[in-house]
This record gives sequence, structure tokens and C-alpha cells, in this order.
Amino acid sequence: MTRLVSRLVPGSFTATDAGAVANRGVARWWPLVVLTTLAALAASLVALGPRAPSYSATTRMPLTPLSQSDETFLGTSLVRDAGDATRTSSMAAKLLDSHRVAVATAQSLGGRWTPESVRAAVDVAPVGETNMIGITARAADPGQAVRLAQTFAETALKDRWQTVSAELDRRIAFAARNTDADPNTGEESRKLQLLKFVRETGADPTLGIESTSPPVRVKEMPAAVTIGMAGVGGMFVGVLAAVGIERFRRRAQSDDVVVDGRELSVSSPEVLRR
Repeated sequence: MTRLVSRLVPGSFTATDAGAVANRGVARWWPLVVLTTLAALAASLVALGPRAPSYSATTRMPLTPLSQSDETFLGTSLVRDAGDATRTSSMAAKLLDSHRVAVATAQSLGGRWTPESVRAAVDVAPVGETNMIGITARAADPGQAVRLAQTFAETALKDRWQTVSAELDRRIAFAARNTDADPNTGEESRKLQLLKFVRETGADPTLGIESTSPPVRVKEMPAAVTIGMAGVGGMFVGVLAAVGIERFRRRAQSDDVVVDGRELSVSSPEVLRR
């Protein structure tokens, strides 16, 4: 009767009652909590299974950014100093980590490599607070990890050069028109010569490849930790489900208090019969 009064009298349902409802919900639906916990543990055991070792290798790509005041290479995608080494490296890393590079890398590697598997196995990120980018690749075979890191870095440079070289051609044509219009303009002539020199080198002067580290075995999370986390997660999901089901059930019972479109009072015969 007390529980029914708490439903009918406004403000009578306290925080203590809510906690009691939650506790009773968990107790009532304990098989659900057990089942979700066991299911999570079983899934973690299947996922662990016999795991093949994984290796990683990192190709280092140093940056030599243009100064912020440079005007010779305006209109090109050459890396420009952003005022902070980490920010400059982050911007350059985003330029390298593209789907187009992943497609070309997968084609170069052949076999079972796809653009999606390449992107999943490769991380492109700044190396500390330096003008350096690291291309870290993971594979089941140590030699494959090295090859993937190197191929991705080389492919990224080739892809960038296709864009930069076209931009340089346009910049050279513009500078040549200015020089022809005023042959005595030494500054425009100097810019033109520098643009032509960079174009003839056939390589991005702001980004290169330094070295690739030897492959190392990737450390895996201990199986006990993985299983423990899965068990806790499964139990948490089970408790949430139990509380939700119990609240829904109690709300449905509370709705039954309304008979013939009117809310019953505590003294109503229908309530007393309950």
C-alpha cells in the first residue's frame, strides 16, 4: 500500500525510493546481468584466441618549411612555417595522410592490400615537438612493416610532387611574364631562377625521407586485463538493462491505476483490492 500511495501522492517518491527501485531491478533481473557478463567474457576469449605477433616500423620525414615571409613560392603547396614546429608538422601530416596516397600505396604493394587496409595499418603523425613526421606502419611480418612504411612515405612524396610541380609551372609562367615586361627587375629574375631550379630538381624541397627504423614487435594488452575489462563492461550493460526494464515495468503498473479515464484515490475500492 505504501508503494501505491507514493505513486498517487505528488512528491512522495523520494531519491531513496528511486535507489530502492534500482536495487530491486538488479536483484529481480540478476539472470540478465549474469548472461550479459558471460557473453562479454566469451566474446573477449574468442577475440583473443591465438593471436599472431604484430610488428611496426617508422619512416621519418624531416620538414624544411618555407619562411612565413617567403613570396617566391606563393600559390604553391610547399610546406610553410606555421610559427610553431608542432603545428607545422601537424599540417604537413594531414597533407600526407590522404585516401589518394593509400590507393597508390595499395597498388604498389599489391597482394591483399587495399586502400582501407593501408589506412588502417598506417599512422601519420608529428614526431614530438619537432619539424619531423613519422610514418608508422604495422604488419604481421617485420619486413612487410618496413616495406609498408617506406612505400607509403615514397608514394606520399610522389603524390605531392605531382601537385607542386603543376603549381610551380604556373608560378614560373607568371614570373616569366613579369620578367619579360621589365628585364631590369632583378628581384623578379631571381625568383624566376629559383622557381626553375626547384622545378628541375623534381623533388619537394620542404619535405623528404630521412630513414626507416628497424621493425619492433608491438606490445599487446595482457589477456587478463582484456578479459577483466570485458567482464566489467558486460556487467555494466546488464545492470543498465535490468534497471531500465524494471522502471518500464513499474511505469506500466502505475498506468494501470487509471481506471475508466480517471485516477483512483488511495481509498478507492479498486486500489484497496490491489
